[in-house]
Amino acid sequence: MKTYRISALASAFVRMWRGWAVIVPVVIVNALLQAVLIWSDPTPGNGVVPILLALASATVFAVAYGLVAATALHVARGKVGWAKAIATVKANAGGYVLCFVGLLIVVAIGSAFYGLPGLLVLAVTPFFLLAALDGEKNPLGSNFRAIGRRPWRWLITTAITGLVVILGSLINGFTAFFVRGSAASLIVWAISGLALAWFTTAWALIYRNAFAPTDGETSASADAPAGALPGGDLE
Repeated sequence: MKTYRISALASAFVRMWRGWAVIVPVVIVNALLQAVLIWSDPTPGNGVVPILLALASATVFAVAYGLVAATALHVARGKVGWAKAIATVKANAGGYVLCFVGLLIVVAIGSAFYGLPGLLVLAVTPFFLLAALDGEKNPLGSNFRAIGRRPWRWLITTAITGLVVILGSLINGFTAFFVRGSAASLIVWAISGLALAWFTTAWALIYRNAFAPTDGETSASADAPAGALPGGDLE
């Protein structure tokens, strides 16, 4: 079964709604919690409170993204509910947390150098956290194998995603002129959350397609993802 047609992003925009029961509540709750965390308008460098709030924000986002990404791994096959998303996260929570923290640290360090290195890290690791949630023992290796098998799809999707992100940043910046504080955070996180769910679903569809068995192969082949089924889907 093909996980996408001509455009992975177009297919993802349709298929992500198969997991709306998980994605929509998660995006809303994450946006609300992120807005609450900046309610007091914390200032970086002003004591330990801003640090604790930043850690809380990262933790909330890690949980939210884990549920969204777990859902994205399943939508190629059909509708996805809470039970399947939670089971996927629970089964691979350890590896996912380690990969999330590692990626966060590398991106944060890269972003300190005018932002570009951090963006490049994200551009070359679109399948990293998906592979971790899929139970891969070497998520980084699976990430690069997926890129190697679908290089043009990766490049095109990365370019389009980048353009959408730039456009979204401009819109968010424009919104900030009219809405400030927690209200602005709520709007930005809600819109960004849905956009991230869309992009993550696109990458999940490409990831599944990259490891889909070819003629004469089965999903039990040595290089197939841990959760792959014929056609590149999760059970």
